[in-house]
Amino acid sequence: MRKIVIMLCLIVFFGSGYYVLQYIHANMSAQNNFKEVTQLKARGLDAVFEKNSDVVGWVEIEGTKIDYPVMQTTEASGKNDPEYYLHRDFDKEYSDSGTPFLDVASSIAGATRLLDSESGEVFLADTSTWNWLVYGHHMKYGTMFHDLLKYEEEDFWKAHKTFRFDRINIGADGTISEIDEEYEVIAAGYSRIYPEGSDAFKYYEYAGYYDEDTFDEYIAGVKAEACYDTGLTAAYGDQIVTLSTCAYQVDDGRFYVVGKRK
Repeated sequence: MRKIVIMLCLIVFFGSGYYVLQYIHANMSAQNNFKEVTQLKARGLDAVFEKNSDVVGWVEIEGTKIDYPVMQTTEASGKNDPEYYLHRDFDKEYSDSGTPFLDVASSIAGATRLLDSESGEVFLADTSTWNWLVYGHHMKYGTMFHDLLKYEEEDFWKAHKTFRFDRINIGADGTISEIDEEYEVIAAGYSRIYPEGSDAFKYYEYAGYYDEDTFDEYIAGVKAEACYDTGLTAAYGDQIVTLSTCAYQVDDGRFYVVGKRK
C-alpha cells in the first residue's frame, strides 16, 4: 500500500511539474513575442502596422505591465471572427494570453470613403464611434490586462491619472500615420456579464453608438458603478476609451477603466 501511495504521489508530482513548465514556457513565449513588437514600436506605430495591418492602436499605462498593441478584425480585414485575437499573439500564432483587441462595434475610422446610394457620388465621412472598447485577458502571472485592477485602489489612480492610447490613422489617400493621445481616467469599476434580458447597466454593450443620449447614459452608468469618485466626467464630443478585463469577484465578473481624451 505504501508503494502504491508513493507511486501515485510521484505521478501527481511529475504531472503537475509538466503542466507548470508548459505554463511557464507559454508565458515566456508570449512575452518574447510582445518584446519584439515593442522594439518595433520604437520605430513608430506605422512600422507595427506594416508587419500586421490588423493593429489599430497601442495602449500603455505607467506603473503597470500594460504596454501592448491593440488589434481589430472586421470583414474589411478579411476575418469574420471578431474575437480572432482572443487566443492569438501578434504573429497570429496560438497563445493563451492572446492580444488586446478592439470590440468589432467600435470604429477608429478617421476619414472613410462612402458611397451615396442616391447620387452615386463618393464622399468622405468620419465614422468613428465615441467609445473605443478594448478587451484584454487577466493573466494570473501578471501580464496583459492583469494590472488594470490596480485602479480599484483610489491611491493608484491618484498616482496614475492618465494612460496612453496611440492609434493608427488612415488618411483619405491611404496614407498611414500615428496619432499619440493621452486619456484621463474618469471611472474604474466592477461589473459582470448579465443574463440576456436583464435591466442592469451593461457597459460592454456601448461600443458602437454615435448619439448624444446614449453617450450620456453610458457616462452616468460607469460613474454610478465606479469604485470611487474621480471628480471627472465627460461630455458628448469627448472621445472615450474603455479598457476591459475579467475579474473574479463574481461569476463572469469584469473590471473596466474609462478614460476620456485630453
